[in-house]
Amino acid sequence: MKLRIGPRIRVALQLGASVGLLAYLLSRLDWQQSRALIGGAKPLWLATIVLVHVLDRILMALKWHQLLRVLDDRLERRSAIAVYYESTFVGFALPLGGIGPDIVRFLRLKGRGIDPHVTLSSMVMERLNGVIATLALIFAGSVVLARLAPQPALRHFAIGAAVVAGVIGIVGATLIFYPPFGRALVRLLKVPVSIEGGRFAKYVVAARAYSSRRLTLAINLGLSMLEQTAPVFTMWIASYALGAPLSWMVCLAVTPVAVIIQRLPLTYGGLGLREGSAAALLVAFGYDYSTALVLLMTQLVMFLISLLPGAIVLATSGRPLAKSASA
Repeated sequence: MKLRIGPRIRVALQLGASVGLLAYLLSRLDWQQSRALIGGAKPLWLATIVLVHVLDRILMALKWHQLLRVLDDRLERRSAIAVYYESTFVGFALPLGGIGPDIVRFLRLKGRGIDPHVTLSSMVMERLNGVIATLALIFAGSVVLARLAPQPALRHFAIGAAVVAGVIGIVGATLIFYPPFGRALVRLLKVPVSIEGGRFAKYVVAARAYSSRRLTLAINLGLSMLEQTAPVFTMWIASYALGAPLSWMVCLAVTPVAVIIQRLPLTYGGLGLREGSAAALLVAFGYDYSTALVLLMTQLVMFLISLLPGAIVLATSGRPLAKSASA
């Protein structure tokens, strides 16, 4: 008999795991040293971290708006930024799972009269480009990690991660930019697919519209790759804010591993997993544990502060998730 865990129980377990893991990580801190680091933090550098997060969120909104305009150009850029920012805040603050932000965007655009298939198609394409950009970051960071890693086991892990991320990324990019490859793959795998008619017809038209705009997709993918470097920059800036500077290359080597680990559905939003894995890597590079964890917690706090504009949009726009809609 297969055990099924309801969404609420799963979220409660993930929250409990995050709290427990963070408590364990914090219990190992040298509090005297940590207080000195926090007390000596440079406010201007901290504000720069928040600014990078805000600009990153705006860039993500503009990337999505670029894809949305291929199918429907009625939503203005300012509105797209507001909706995206709000969806990020709601998705992080409420236990809606990984699709929480997408639910908010879907409902907001539906309220503006935009066809649901347009919104869904734009979000799916955004996700696909985002996955490929993430794989590119993992590949680049893993290559750097393989060069810098002091332990052979860590070096071998980095090489393996680079190979896997590179292969999957190339296949994914080929599927997006050369649709015949996808059709050939479906025939090769003998997957029974019939989506030309019925309720999937609109999505087929949307997919063809995107495949005919390769330059737009290429620009969007390039912006996605640029956006993926935001955590690298915030870690690098945070290290200078605390007076314990890291090289940008070390930040590039650490960030992809944390990205991989935090995707595991074990904690809420990757909290605890991300900080623990990144701290372990920094320690492996010779960085002090307390300094590493204070650095990572500083990043987290600055990220939470950067979400405040989303809370303001939510407060002024009204609740997006009515009971019937969220169901």
